[in-house]
Amino acid sequence: MALRWCQSYLTDRTQIFTYKGGETSSFSVDCSVPQASVLGPHCFVSYTEDVADLLEQHAIQSHMYADDTQFHDSCRPDDIDTLRSRLSRCADDISSWCTSHRLQVNANKTEAIWLGSRSNLAKIANSDCSVQVDSFKIQQSAVVRDLGLHLDSELSMKHHVAKVAATCHYHLRCLRQIRRRVGQEVTTRLVLAMVISRLDYCNAALAGLPQATVA
Repeated sequence: MALRWCQSYLTDRTQIFTYKGGETSSFSVDCSVPQASVLGPHCFVSYTEDVADLLEQHAIQSHMYADDTQFHDSCRPDDIDTLRSRLSRCADDISSWCTSHRLQVNANKTEAIWLGSRSNLAKIANSDCSVQVDSFKIQQSAVVRDLGLHLDSELSMKHHVAKVAATCHYHLRCLRQIRRRVGQEVTTRLVLAMVISRLDYCNAALAGLPQATVA
């Protein structure tokens, strides 16, 4: 029964395109699954899992989550050019792999960051820290976002804490304006959903930080 359901879900599918109030004729869909479908993440992971083998060929460590791929490695400050070249070659191979699999690397959403202590970062301040992705040169960012977590180059988490505090403060101000209209019970639920959930998200990354950062 489950197999027949999957077969019916994936076969005899069509789609149309709507633009400026007009619709195209129906097109047959013989690959992929509808966006936001329950099979989407599973099929994408199965479709792209061999990219991990490509990363291993370059001796690059990686983390993958759905369509978000991260690769990284470490080096001494005086070996930065060697690592940068290796990362760029890896990015080129990934781009070629994507092309062969009818995918596209979005260079506009690609970020690069160098993590280290303040003294080590100072040693590479005058070096070319960019990573080449296709014809695009990705410059070093001071802060990158990783699944909602803002990471700065020194891993101080100050930027992340400031972002979370600002977002929670904004929602609290909005809830203050409507609390008398919606009542105490609804306000409490909204606080749990819109404020407390943000404070709890990735809070393990804040463990061990100085009190001055998280207070």
